[in-house]
Amino acid sequence: MADQSREIDSYLETLPDDRREAMTELRAWIHETLPEAKDVIAYGMPGVYKDGLICSYMSQKHYMSLYMDVEVVAKHKAQLDKAGLNCGKSCIRFRHLEQLPEATIKTMLRETAAKQALEHLGN
Repeated sequence: MADQSREIDSYLETLPDDRREAMTELRAWIHETLPEAKDVIAYGMPGVYKDGLICSYMSQKHYMSLYMDVEVVAKHKAQLDKAGLNCGKSCIRFRHLEQLPEATIKTMLRETAAKQALEHLGN
């Protein structure tokens, strides 16, 4: 899968300053955690791919969203709830990056990458 870093850079440039800073920092967390993952545009959103789509993120009208594996989100739901985050099945909604528990998000990214690597080997 081709790296689409330039398209993501272009997307981030369209965001208001506070959102651009938050999304850029979230992207940095993702690449710190999974340096071998490639930037992609999937389902019309920026994301990262390694053996499968690991996560996607987007600035919405009233909040920002991080989309991750349904099972991984469910596994960490208590920690996300404790942080006061509004979560759907695969969506973690936040207004400020400081709301996201960085260590938990990075753990979730690693768990998703490991899960997808196993699934990739099975194919």
